[in-house]
Amino acid sequence: MKIKSINQQNINKQNFKGSGVLDLATKGLELCNKYPMVGVSFTDTVATNIPRTVVDLKTGIPAAMETFRRENSGLFVNCLMPSFIVLGVSKFLNKPIMSNLFKNTNMSSSWANGESLDKYVDIFKGVINPDLKSTSKDEISSFFRSIIASLEGLDGNNWIKFSEKLSKEKLEEATELLTQAVYSSTKGKKTVKELLSKASDVISQNTHATNTLRFSGSDKIFGSNLSEILRDTTDIARRFSDDAVRANLDTFKKQATKLVNYKSILGLGIIIPIAMSMQSINRAITRHKYKQKGAPIYKDFEKGGTHKEMTPAEKSKFFGQKLLATGASVGLALLSMMKMPTMKVFQFKGMFPTVDQCRWIATATFVSRIFASEDSNELRETTVRDMASFAGLYFLGDYAAKIAASIIEKKRPDIKLLNRLEVSKPDDSFFKKAGNWVKKTSLKSFDEVLPNAKNMRSLCEIASLGFSIISLGLILPAYNRRVTEKKVAKQKALEAQNANNDQSSSKLIVELRSDKSLSDGGIYRVVAQDCFK
Repeated sequence: MKIKSINQQNINKQNFKGSGVLDLATKGLELCNKYPMVGVSFTDTVATNIPRTVVDLKTGIPAAMETFRRENSGLFVNCLMPSFIVLGVSKFLNKPIMSNLFKNTNMSSSWANGESLDKYVDIFKGVINPDLKSTSKDEISSFFRSIIASLEGLDGNNWIKFSEKLSKEKLEEATELLTQAVYSSTKGKKTVKELLSKASDVISQNTHATNTLRFSGSDKIFGSNLSEILRDTTDIARRFSDDAVRANLDTFKKQATKLVNYKSILGLGIIIPIAMSMQSINRAITRHKYKQKGAPIYKDFEKGGTHKEMTPAEKSKFFGQKLLATGASVGLALLSMMKMPTMKVFQFKGMFPTVDQCRWIATATFVSRIFASEDSNELRETTVRDMASFAGLYFLGDYAAKIAASIIEKKRPDIKLLNRLEVSKPDDSFFKKAGNWVKKTSLKSFDEVLPNAKNMRSLCEIASLGFSIISLGLILPAYNRRVTEKKVAKQKALEAQNANNDQSSSKLIVELRSDKSLSDGGIYRVVAQDCFK
């Protein structure tokens, strides 16, 4: 009995420790989920930047340093810089596009896209009191009340109506918090963020549906999640307080959408060339530091023994290989989107680029790396690495998380981690089931899962992160380097064999010429026979 008691205490102690570690991980992952820039920076740094640098350190310091610069510049330029550029462009375009009619309305800091502007203006039209010339606080409250009450969210396999899930008291509480946010803007951004966060908590804790949303009367999925909707409705509601906007809502919507389109296209027009230039800059730094041409992917790079100038025919063939690699990269980007690009795809709707925008910025970056490749080994490494990275970051990592969620749901029926737009039937074909799982099944956010499922949700995130670290950070660069080293070794062995053959032929010629007993014809016959062995 005593032994059993001690063992049970040890088990409880171990479970407590394990639970504590997972709780800590959950808090960190929730933070990453709440702040996308933090999440992307953490994931990219841990999953690819650090592991790839460490793996390439085995090749040499030049390879490791170029990898470190390449990976970190890619994170900064592709993911963190774009929205700041778009903000600057928006400030520049606001006055000429919004015109004198809306001279008191600054839309440069607004992240509402065309879809949001259409919806919010139409809803505000329905709550306007025609007897008033200026927007009242009651109208703003009615606007928020209508927004919240008309939302529907996907919870598991079912669509739930916010108007039914939220009690009258909770609906009014959320409405009041959002109304306060509109009229508290003068108190600072921190106060507004706190009010929006409280309103989001009131809604999410009662609905558990924040990511996949639509408005009543429509089957179309709305392009913004709950936090984006609350941010944008509060922001646009402030604009509705402008008498000029109130009196010209359709014109305001048209001009504001025009600003969204212009700032998005011009912003991408600036960031993509910057992203495409980073590898050329990176390579220039390597050349300047080590005074060597070529790619630093070889162990003897600093000795300069691996770089050889191509012949015109080799250059032409190499260019064709680059075009094929480019076509493959663009094709992968289109495949991952599973839809044709439209203007809506390129519209910014937050400080962090949308997933579709990141896909195209990343594709442009990868294509530039392809054309910056200096030999066939570097081209192969670049193509394999970047295409695998693209697949891992934009859909394979998500698949790993969904696989983990599917396993957990089977083991624990009380835990719900997945939202399903369409539930497969038992007699559906394998391809239809797979298509539903890939395209119409998504992982719930931390706000959507019940408190008892948050740690399980963390395990899904850890599965995705672990997949990225192992496949993209460790196996992929090690595989690339191993293949390159094998090719280099094979090429050196072939060159050594050719050199030995040449040396043997030269020696034979000298020996034969020194032999006076052979005629000239005999010499030529022996030399020719030796050369064609």
